[in-house]
Amino acid sequence: MQNKLSLEGANILLTGAGGGIGTATARALAAAGAHLILVDFRDIGALAESLSAEGASVETHICDVTDRAAVEALCAEVGPRVQAAVLNAGSNPFNDWMAPDFDKAFADLMAVNILGPINFARALIPPMQANQYGRLVVLGSVAGFNGGSIAAVPPDYVISKGGVHTMVRWLAKVAGEFVTVNAVAPGVVDTAMTAGSTFTPPASQPIKRKATPEEIAWPIAFLCSPGASYITGAVIDVNGGLVFR
Repeated sequence: MQNKLSLEGANILLTGAGGGIGTATARALAAAGAHLILVDFRDIGALAESLSAEGASVETHICDVTDRAAVEALCAEVGPRVQAAVLNAGSNPFNDWMAPDFDKAFADLMAVNILGPINFARALIPPMQANQYGRLVVLGSVAGFNGGSIAAVPPDYVISKGGVHTMVRWLAKVAGEFVTVNAVAPGVVDTAMTAGSTFTPPASQPIKRKATPEEIAWPIAFLCSPGASYITGAVIDVNGGLVFR
C-alpha cells in the first residue's frame, strides 16, 4: 500500500520559516521528504544551511507577505511547481488597544495575518487548480475561538485569527475539488512570541503545559500530505484540550 503520509519529492512553500513554528515545520516537512521553498521577510540563510547539513533539499526567498506585487512575483517563479503551501507568517506584537497609535498597529497586524495569506492563496490556487492538486495550510489560533488564553492577548490578534478561520472556509469553497484549504489552531506554544507571557493551564485542560513547536508542525505536515485528501475547510484544534468544540 502506498504511504500517503510521505511528502517525498513534494515541493512545499513555507512562509514565516524563520519563526519558532516555522522552523519546526520546515524540519518536519524535510523529515517527510519534501523539497523546501522557505520564505521569510529576513535572511534565513543560517536555517537553510542547517537543514541542508541534515540532508534536506532547500531554497530560500526573502519576501514581504503584505506586498502583493512581491508575492505575485515570487509565486510566478515557484508557483507552478508547488504542491503544498504552509502560510505560517504571522505577527502578535501585543499592541495596546488604548494607545494613540493603535489604529496603525491594527492595520499592520491585519496586513500580515490576514492579507498575507490572501496574497499567497490568490497567487497559488490557480496553478494548483490547473495541476489538479494542491494543499494550503494556514495558521489559525485558539484565540480565534476563545478570545485568547491569557489576558494580555490583544484584540487585533484575536480578530485576525478569527478572520483566518473564516477565510479558510471561504477559500476551501473557492479552491474547489482538487485543492484543499485547512488551518491548524494551536493553543499556547513555547516560542519567542510567548516567552514573556504567563500561562497557567486551566484545571479543565488535560495536557497541562504549552505545546512544543514540533507538536504543531507534524499536524501541519499531515495536512500537506496526500493522506489529507478528504479534509478541506477545517480548522484543526492542536491545543492540548484547552478548548473543546
